[in-house]
Amino acid sequence: MTLKAIFNEFKSQVAFTLALIWILAVWHFQTINSVFYPLFSVGLMTVLDMGLTWIRSRKVYWPSASFVTGLLIGLVIDPNAPIWIIAVAVLAAFLSKQFINTGLRQHIFNPAAFGIMTVTLAFGIPVAWWAVAWGKLPLVILMPAMIRILWRMKRLWLPVSFLFVYLVYYLTLFDPKTAFWSLFDGTLLLFALVMLSEPITSPSIKYFKFLFGAMVAILAIGLSLTIKPAEVFLPALLLANLVGFAFKKLSEKRTQVAVVSEKTQNQEKGNVS
Repeated sequence: MTLKAIFNEFKSQVAFTLALIWILAVWHFQTINSVFYPLFSVGLMTVLDMGLTWIRSRKVYWPSASFVTGLLIGLVIDPNAPIWIIAVAVLAAFLSKQFINTGLRQHIFNPAAFGIMTVTLAFGIPVAWWAVAWGKLPLVILMPAMIRILWRMKRLWLPVSFLFVYLVYYLTLFDPKTAFWSLFDGTLLLFALVMLSEPITSPSIKYFKFLFGAMVAILAIGLSLTIKPAEVFLPALLLANLVGFAFKKLSEKRTQVAVVSEKTQNQEKGNVS
């Protein structure tokens, strides 16, 4: 793959955007963990993905998806957690992507969300969103870059529908001005623009592409009002991933039935004639 092809690849552009946010976070926090944890996460994710691909098919490829998953894990998990927590999260993300799937590049769950929630549920590690939660400055990078990328991918409906539901929810809690400005939250926007919009696990078929973002928002709000976990976005996304997978399989089954039915009708017509 040429440098031009790498630069034009959407996942590479997302990885570059996350890398800029990481650099900005390092400048803000100026700690060893803010430098090392994302670097370690990306390195381990890349080694695991590329290693398995080499074992399976003896191929070397540009691991842009590994960069995105690794950076998300490193930028979201609490940087005060032990380093082995990052390793466990990466391993869980790797296993979900490579083995909880229906084929090559057909995994069911968002890998980063799966890995982060694994260590959260198993070890009580906080979901910190630390790289964007410290202020509004990361949004200067995140918003224009991701809006451009998603517009070109024709996937902007996902975060738009998600944010619209949250705006309606905020309007029940705050005055219109406060509700509107509450959307400009680093955690909310990193989730909506990057994690929610991941191409493989967020359906883009038929009308479901307009409903998926809204469904995740409704699930997240429902969790916050009922179970009230410390983190609502990631479990809501994983639940929606499962629903989206079931919807996709149902659509495929209906398509197969329709094709078989059409073939049968054509055969019957041929026999009659």
